[in-house]
Amino acid sequence: RGDKALLTFRLTDYSSVLTVKAFVVLKTFHATMESKLVRGATVLVKGSLQMDSFLQDIVLMANHITLCGEPMAVDEEKKAAMEAIILGRPFQGEAVAIKTALNEMPKGRIILQGDIITTESRDTRSGRTLMSIYLTDYTDSVTVKAFLDPEVLEVKAGDLKAGRQLRVQGLMEEDGYSHEKVMTAVSIAPFKAQLRPERKDTCEEKRVELHAHTQISEMDAVVSPTDLVMQAYRWGQPAVAITDHGVVQGFPEAMDAAKKCGIKVIYGVEAYLVDDLKTAVWREKGQSLQDRYVVFDIETTGFNKEKDSIIEIGAVKVENGQVIDTFSSFVDPQVPIPERITELTSIREEDVSGQPTIEVLLPQFLAWVDDCALVAHNASFDVGFITRKAEEMGLPPIQHTVVDTLELGRGLLELKRYTLDAIARHLDISLKNHHRAVDDAGATAQIFLRFAQILEKEGITELADVNEHIKNRVDVKRLKAYHAVILVQNLTGLRNLYELVSLSHLNYFYRTPRIPKSEFLRFKEGLIIGSACEAGELFQAVLNEDGEDVIERLVNFYDYLEIQPIGNNEFMIDD
Repeated sequence: RGDKALLTFRLTDYSSVLTVKAFVVLKTFHATMESKLVRGATVLVKGSLQMDSFLQDIVLMANHITLCGEPMAVDEEKKAAMEAIILGRPFQGEAVAIKTALNEMPKGRIILQGDIITTESRDTRSGRTLMSIYLTDYTDSVTVKAFLDPEVLEVKAGDLKAGRQLRVQGLMEEDGYSHEKVMTAVSIAPFKAQLRPERKDTCEEKRVELHAHTQISEMDAVVSPTDLVMQAYRWGQPAVAITDHGVVQGFPEAMDAAKKCGIKVIYGVEAYLVDDLKTAVWREKGQSLQDRYVVFDIETTGFNKEKDSIIEIGAVKVENGQVIDTFSSFVDPQVPIPERITELTSIREEDVSGQPTIEVLLPQFLAWVDDCALVAHNASFDVGFITRKAEEMGLPPIQHTVVDTLELGRGLLELKRYTLDAIARHLDISLKNHHRAVDDAGATAQIFLRFAQILEKEGITELADVNEHIKNRVDVKRLKAYHAVILVQNLTGLRNLYELVSLSHLNYFYRTPRIPKSEFLRFKEGLIIGSACEAGELFQAVLNEDGEDVIERLVNFYDYLEIQPIGNNEFMIDD
């Protein structure tokens, strides 16, 4: 105010740093001091130490400042150490593991060290910058908070980039805003050390990774194509495959990296494969649409064919477009019915108690079925379940013809959903007690008879002609997508992979870029296909106990089967 101004500068004697404040007469300051009070100048300051309420730090309020004629004698080692400091003063001591610090929350100052994951900054009203530094030493990670002057931040910005290493001295506290355990830094210094032991491939016969993602894969990897190729090179591996989800943008960068280190890149993609070749009829034996069929449904305690139990079987026998007989019974599973199943089906413990067990009822049901073709909605589940139970009981293999109304619906109707209730509603068929076997079987029988009428109007009277008739009418966008790895063998294959990826994005995109099996077979030259991970259809078929014929069909489609390390699928047990 008036002819005075507040002068502020930072002072160091290379053992610590202090903020100095002084009120100066502007005219005198400009005339005598301004040109000399520059970075690196040596000064002698007298005054009193006080807590500055604005900076929230101790400062020296100077009443005397003298410019020294000669520079201060400085220990060059101390000077170098001080100049390297980002915040505070040089410090020494043994670092505590971040995991230990978070678990024990020790009192007093401790030292942490680690690699910077990332940083965030926010300007404060005091003019300083609040830095949040996310630090890891690979035992755990912690947020380090520090107040830095803008001029320091400008000079030291390079030391605060992701991947750089820091040693930090400060206090462990619980942050009142985020309610997380953080370190409030008193001093920060850069350092270099090998925190994470370098992994090595010590095997004489080197592996070749055929399923690897980069940061091009959405939410599935953070490594760049260059880093992936270089890591394979450091491990002595002769090649590595790039198989990002549904895209191929990583190929050029991977190619450039491979040229530099002299290893081979196998170009590929982890595709979202849909089975548009799935049939509505299996094992047909010359039947016409007017022959005798058993339309059935089951209710179970769960979806696992090996561990769960059947609690109800309902069936309707049809011939010549008419219902001629019915079959309905509860089954005593001899285990408690889960609450969620009771909520879904309304079947209670008292309903099944004292009813025939599956060992009694299933042979009766199969005898009633005789040699009729079986019809079900999502038949792989219902037929797969009774097939599994028959195997466990030592009964003859179930080799009946099977018709799936789910697949028939996809080929004959244009709907958003093909659930039983959605198809029944579309065809104006009554379904009063959905998820009760006897009612679902009755509705499914009416749906099947209606589908038979539609097929006959379109000139199809024999079961053998159904699959061919509907195969090109299925909406690929409504089919379930499974993971599959497609790898390039040669330039023809590379061209064909580009064709498939383009088609998947332009013609078949629905939530993900889908590749129909029929399109893959059309462009298969120069490509090989693998069964991929737990999200692949083969893994899911085995998991769901889908039966030998289904699994054999899937195995024969793939060129190789992928068996991943146990740890990759450990989450399925944890869940």
